[in-house]
Amino acid sequence: MTPADGIRVERADGIVTVRLDKPERHNPISFVMWQSLEAIFRDLAADHSLRGVILTGSGKSFSAGADIADFDETRGTPEQGINYEASVDAACDAIAALGVPVIAAIRGYCYGGACNLAMACDFRFVSPDACFAIPAAKLSIVYSARGMTRLVSLVGVSEAKRIFFTADAFDADRAIANGFADELSDDPMATGSAWFEGIAHLAPLSIAGSKAILNMAAMTDRPFDAALAHDVTYRALTSADYREGRAAFAEKRPPRFTDE
Repeated sequence: MTPADGIRVERADGIVTVRLDKPERHNPISFVMWQSLEAIFRDLAADHSLRGVILTGSGKSFSAGADIADFDETRGTPEQGINYEASVDAACDAIAALGVPVIAAIRGYCYGGACNLAMACDFRFVSPDACFAIPAAKLSIVYSARGMTRLVSLVGVSEAKRIFFTADAFDADRAIANGFADELSDDPMATGSAWFEGIAHLAPLSIAGSKAILNMAAMTDRPFDAALAHDVTYRALTSADYREGRAAFAEKRPPRFTDE
């Protein structure tokens, strides 16, 4: 599908960059953009040549969060508010469900709903100037249960309460210390690209299956899907890549995996 205004999608060598692209306003996310992000990541799930995704923002920031300027129109009533949060969750769930690693490359502001996007990614590589906050308490908003669960899985319940109760911003050093972020880098995009190069020789089905199971283990707001865990395990065991891995080991050569 064609991305909504404010989103750019770029591709190079099996790696897709999804870029929030309203830099003059620090990349706020409109309701239409939330819906578009879900569709983009659902479409990417059907791309078997895909090896990874970097989610980032244009300009100086990742994203200032949901575009409050359109709240009167898109979440002015309780029903609209519930529908809006469902769209946020759907976008984040589509990111988390993608069978390849997704890295959030973060500079500058990562506020509010943008934190939910970043938490749905597998890793968060952040620059020293990155700044994080979930100021829901300043708007009388209750963050979605899915987003809260993601935060608790990263930083623990006490730190999650501090983030929500105070609405205070925290810097990159604290994000590394509390577990919200994974790596500090002067160039998060370049670090993300290098990370993907470092795993290019590994089996995609193994990574996809591990991601599915680990995400289910972390997201305690829903029952663990044992059938899905079985399916991703069985798919890997019956794959050509599993046969190739065994043959390469026996022949003492690097394996050539094809995601089949």
